Amino acid sequence: MIKRIFGMAPTKEVRGKGYIPSPLGRMLGVDKLSGFKKTDFDGKKYSGDKKVLVLCTEERYFKMTNGKLFSTGNNVQETAVPMMHLVNAGFDFDVVTPTGKPSILEDWSVPKKDNAVISFMAKHKAKFDKPLSLDKLIKNNQLNDESNYIALFLPGGHGSMVGLPEDENVGSLIRWIKDSDKYLVAVCHGPAAMVATTKNNNTTHPYDGYKMVAFPDKMDKQSPSIGYLPGQLPWLQCEALEKQGIKVINEKITGATHIDRKLLTGDSPKACDELGKITVETLFKEVLN
Repeated sequence: MIKRIFGMAPTKEVRGKGYIPSPLGRMLGVDKLSGFKKTDFDGKKYSGDKKVLVLCTEERYFKMTNGKLFSTGNNVQETAVPMMHLVNAGFDFDVVTPTGKPSILEDWSVPKKDNAVISFMAKHKAKFDKPLSLDKLIKNNQLNDESNYIALFLPGGHGSMVGLPEDENVGSLIRWIKDSDKYLVAVCHGPAAMVATTKNNNTTHPYDGYKMVAFPDKMDKQSPSIGYLPGQLPWLQCEALEKQGIKVINEKITGATHIDRKLLTGDSPKACDELGKITVETLFKEVLN
């Protein structure tokens, strides 16, 4: 009752069986404006056929240790902002989910006063509603030397921790990205999908020894106290990544980005604008030279 009075109690969905963040959680954790700042990249523009593949979740509910369901998916700001820079720079993108079911986005995470983000997601709605099937891409051997994908993007949102880390096809996709010397871009909770690379596979993680930034575990542990999460998470992404030999170098959320060879990462929604820009500049060095 006290938490409800102070806006700290998770909010039951109007339709559905889960909880979205409390009013306080949304106030502290959901921006009204994304921080996106359009740039012309000194007049440079890509006109080739190289694309970015965006891996989204098709799962909405994440069961907490207390049995409550968090209504999640991919964070809208974290999904849109990096891709807005890439599209403005001339790159096209495809969306893929494990089986081709529609991408699940956190509707409550929309930056409501950000017309640029809202317009971008509306324009590309069909890509998210009717994505490619990763299962079919793998079975049809479409991830090969002839593929025109130059990078894989793992957007954030706690939905990235549901389904993707257990999917062997996701593991195959990320190993293919590394083995093919392509770029891997991830933000916030998006790196959780990287856990899949050693699922039912005793080989060394392809990014063993790499450094990155991500959403800190200690922040996830604190999230239930303000009602952002309806309970404690059943597992923690940074802990899981560290066990696989990947070093998470940030302990706080500062909007940090980091580049380690062809792994580009951002720590939170605050990092998305810069992550998009450094991704464009990094890809330009390869495709425009």
